[in-house]
Amino acid sequence: MAVPKLIVLEALRSLGKPGLAGALLLVASLAYTLAGVLPARRELLAAKEQAARVEAVLASVRSGRSTAPQSEEKRRDAFYASLPAQAEVTQWIERIYGAAAAEQLSLARGEYAQADVADTRLARYRIVLPLRATYGQIRRFIAASQAAVPGLALDDISIQRQSVGEGEIEANVHFSLYLAKP
Repeated sequence: MAVPKLIVLEALRSLGKPGLAGALLLVASLAYTLAGVLPARRELLAAKEQAARVEAVLASVRSGRSTAPQSEEKRRDAFYASLPAQAEVTQWIERIYGAAAAEQLSLARGEYAQADVADTRLARYRIVLPLRATYGQIRRFIAASQAAVPGLALDDISIQRQSVGEGEIEANVHFSLYLAKP
């Protein structure tokens, strides 16, 4: 139901200057509440929830049920410690060859290239291995290699079959072996 404009103007005029000032203050306080107080209240509640979570973690650490969260530096050092050392690269490549031997795959030739990863303590060995085997053998070889070698990532694989009825496929498997530099 629409209120006629004339009735609103007549009501405002009957209030007088003090009533009009009061109405304006009422509108201003409502705007301040919506723009300032309610968002600040939400922030306060979020801060209280975060403080409660921190208190719960602290109590858990004090009771010995969990360990204290690590600093960024400690997490980074733990990451580098989990990777193979650069000096042991031949040992890790031998494990890849061992995974290939378990699947009766012949790694007659392969391409290896080392590059340092900029702004890190990582060295990256790019390994390209051409294979000729069944699809299942290649999948098992990749899975076994990644399980045996920490820091080994599959970058790319290209698969080709000469004819539809042929059981073996030709594949080029591209690995990256990440190693921790001293």
